[in-house]
Amino acid sequence: MCLSSVYTKGAEENVFLCKNIARVIPGENEVVVYDLMGKKTCIPGRILEIDLLENIILVEGETE
Repeated sequence: MCLSSVYTKGAEENVFLCKNIARVIPGENEVVVYDLMGKKTCIPGRILEIDLLENIILVEGETE
């Protein structure tokens, strides 16, 4: 089983949000992820990149 970690795109480096992500549901203004235990996390923004070799999901957060 391959699980991923979610990061947001930062100005200088990416910021870690959560790990052990098993399910990703992209929406119009948010990305909903579920971890291995079923915990739901809603992340405002959109998916920029999914790297399956490195198990990384990169999300671009909405700017205010």
